[in-house]
Amino acid sequence: MTFHEKKDHQIIRSDGKPKAPENLRNTLKKKSQGVLRRPIKTLELLTLENLLEINDQLKEDARRDPRIEYSGDGEVQIYKLKKLIERTPKRTLSEIAAYYLKNIIILQAFPDGNHRTAFYAVETFLEKNGYGFNYTPEEAFEFRKELFKRRLREYKTYEERPISILNEGDNQIFLFCMEFITAHLT
Repeated sequence: MTFHEKKDHQIIRSDGKPKAPENLRNTLKKKSQGVLRRPIKTLELLTLENLLEINDQLKEDARRDPRIEYSGDGEVQIYKLKKLIERTPKRTLSEIAAYYLKNIIILQAFPDGNHRTAFYAVETFLEKNGYGFNYTPEEAFEFRKELFKRRLREYKTYEERPISILNEGDNQIFLFCMEFITAHLT
């Protein structure tokens, strides 16, 4: 065996690709074993009770403070909220937060305060998972104005949408919600 053959044999795998040096392979192996031993933290999702509690708190705040408006006196559409919770996707933290923000607003399951409920729901979800959601009232107002425009473009209406929207792909509304969340995630 020549020097070149021996050298090639040591650095070339049987499939013809170059081998990583022994010290690098051991380092990578140790790192991957450490990663595999660490448990993967599952995200704590919102519950139906969380959503109802948030909206009830908005009503209470409005009763105590005349500057807070809550004019809804209709029934909460519980079946929509149950479907929203059941269909929460297995995605990243930001994507799940965007799912909540978009769909709570668009489903319009509460008689009033759907936007505020959506914002507080996202805040609750992120806090449950160790993050914050920091935005100003002006930023929330600008978000609502832009979301209104995008809803009209996407759905040709501002009215509530059926639960089938929970199955739609990542449209411009979802992506806009994602952008807002990632920009205000702390």
